Amino acid sequence: MKNLSILALAIAASLSLAACDRQQSAADVDQKVDKAQQDAAENVAKAQADAAKAMAESQQKLDAARAQAEADIAKANANANASINDAKGDAMDASRDARKDVAAVESTTIATDAKARYDLALTKADADQKVAIEKCSALPDAQQNACKDQANAAADSARAMAKQELDNAKAAAEDVKK
Repeated sequence: MKNLSILALAIAASLSLAACDRQQSAADVDQKVDKAQQDAAENVAKAQADAAKAMAESQQKLDAARAQAEADIAKANANANASINDAKGDAMDASRDARKDVAAVESTTIATDAKARYDLALTKADADQKVAIEKCSALPDAQQNACKDQANAAADSARAMAKQELDNAKAAAEDVKK
């Protein structure tokens, strides 16, 4: 009885090891690719929604800052009528300050929008990479590593491009402040 149990255990182990070396069936690969594509689409859609929300909030802040600046300038101009000499100086100071405030908010908006686009690009790169790697599993074992390396390289390239765009936008945001 003990020998029979050991024999059954050895057969089960060898069958499970043999199954690990098999190429996945087309149906399994299709199912995994479909799942990966669905997950990727959901991740990209969520990232797009998050990016849109962040950009909308930034735009609202910028619009509010501009409206406030306009109101400040109008108020300063109204006060200028009371005392022309002093008011001209005050209006110029208020205008300069308002422009600085708008520039600061605009700079923040540029940086926030860039970060949202960067996050979206990273999510898309990750999603595309997962789908590509799943597709690689349909290939013979000898071709899978090269396929996966290519998928990883494409994702790394997309991430690097997104980082470069983020850095450029941050530099532009700093330029707006000047």
